[in-house]
Amino acid sequence: MAEFKLGRIRFIWKGDWSTSTVYYKDDIVRNGGNTYVCVQGHTAPTLFSTSQSTYWNKISDGTEWKSDWTTSTLYKVN
Repeated sequence: MAEFKLGRIRFIWKGDWSTSTVYYKDDIVRNGGNTYVCVQGHTAPTLFSTSQSTYWNKISDGTEWKSDWTTSTLYKVN
């Protein structure tokens, strides 16, 4: 009889996206207030934007509160 690993059949919440983390297909992360699903396993690069189109599909828009606007804060688009 065949064995099945049931842990990878569903989405796995990984929390906030993090540099140098190994992500697998169907992992779910939050980045910049948006939620993404991993479509191909990989190790996260320094910037999310360098791997976004290859490894991630956005599944929902969101918001991320940054406090009051300041000139020294890096803001993401939208």
